[in-house]
Amino acid sequence: MKQYKYVILNSSLLFIIATILEMTLHECGHFVTAFYLHPQNLSLHHNYVDYAEDNLNTNYKIAIAAAGPIVSLLIGMLFHFICSKQTKRNLLFLFNLYMAIFGYIGFFGYLMIAPMVPVGDTGFIFHALNFPMWFIILIAVTGIAVLYPLQKCLTKYFVEMGTDELIADTNLRKPFIHSLIQYPLYIGIIITALLNFPIPVLISLIAPVCSPMTIMWSYGDALRKTYTTQHANIEFKKLNSIQPVLFILLIIIVAINRLLVPGIHVN
Repeated sequence: MKQYKYVILNSSLLFIIATILEMTLHECGHFVTAFYLHPQNLSLHHNYVDYAEDNLNTNYKIAIAAAGPIVSLLIGMLFHFICSKQTKRNLLFLFNLYMAIFGYIGFFGYLMIAPMVPVGDTGFIFHALNFPMWFIILIAVTGIAVLYPLQKCLTKYFVEMGTDELIADTNLRKPFIHSLIQYPLYIGIIITALLNFPIPVLISLIAPVCSPMTIMWSYGDALRKTYTTQHANIEFKKLNSIQPVLFILLIIIVAINRLLVPGIHVN
């Protein structure tokens, strides 16, 4: 892995930046919707939105809970579209790719965990609507059935991050894909899970710890499949070298995350 140590570093940094940014935008979706609906004692935190539920009808509560996953879905769709139009396979492209992945996970992942987390966004909505458990499980399975091909569709973009020569050589391709998918996943999950603390309830760690593992659905195809592309990566050297701008972006996004821990309060 020594030849790709900077790929691991840059990919891990982008993984963490994209994960925390998507989570923050997800929570902003809840917050803006709640602000529009005027609940009392509203506050935006790093991984949840709090408000007084007194005198707030169920439809409003459902709208607030749904706003976060909907924002995540829009993020996934937007950045997926950006990836499909972007010609350069550079660090910005990898960031856009991670944003697409985590946007989709922020929606379909919540569908998947709804049967296990009744206090989560989708879990709350489904229970508030009195959905039977079999129907909630069916929705979760549907979430898996949709997220799986979406992750598979995004696989080619990981492969295109390498040069044609690198991808053609199996001995080089395998450690490169490990550096781009597997190691950033393990490193990113540990760090982003820590950045989720403090947490309102322990079960809320299921989403940041388990949902990103769906990226591994792309792993096998990324190792084996050949993708026809006209996007030869002429910027590979930047991916495999130290990029100080990523450390700056990480410091900024972590600072925002920590500043939101006590919350932004609106009375």
